[in-house]
Amino acid sequence: MPNRVLGSPAMEGSRSEGRGARFWFIVVLIGIGVLFCAVNFQKVTIDFVVGEAKAPLIVALLISGLIGFLIGLVLPRFRGGDKKD
Repeated sequence: MPNRVLGSPAMEGSRSEGRGARFWFIVVLIGIGVLFCAVNFQKVTIDFVVGEAKAPLIVALLISGLIGFLIGLVLPRFRGGDKKD
């Protein structure tokens, strides 16, 4: 039997014991997200610069999360990106 190096093409796909840790991590994150959405439906007042609105708390959280995500995508471009020395 030839020697097999861990991570070599011959070793890839040889796991047959079931789902990996990455799969279960994603399942747990989705479950936490669904639970988080389910418990945050109370109405809140959102104050804008020019007015205010009433919306479920989850909407406010999703909007602020989306804004943070977009800032995270754009900010590295203004800082110079991933420059290699």
